[in-house]
Amino acid sequence: MRIDEVETSGSPDPKKLLGLVNFLAGRSDDENAQKQISTGAFISAARSLGFPVSEKNIVSIVSQPPLDSVLEPMDSKNPTIIKYKGAAPDVAPKMPVNKAQDIVAASAKSAAGKDRGV
Repeated sequence: MRIDEVETSGSPDPKKLLGLVNFLAGRSDDENAQKQISTGAFISAARSLGFPVSEKNIVSIVSQPPLDSVLEPMDSKNPTIIKYKGAAPDVAPKMPVNKAQDIVAASAKSAAGKDRGV
């Protein structure tokens, strides 16, 4: 979807807001950016489409259809960010210590067996 396909005339249509969210999520994929938007930017974009969105009603809007299918529920610990569904978790996967030790040992053994010509 192109941004010019999202009209601003007439009464607010939830599909327009859904289209905007899908467009923004797609742009974040294109730019390899984080799949999130600041609450202020989202409110501004929604208002430009004619939606009466504010800091007071943003949580209920994000949690209702159709946006609940594309946006994560807002985090009460970080209400300044709205995340798109499918966003990578903030926690890096942990590797067990024994697996890390095995990888280091295998790399050291491989390096020790090579003739460096020194």
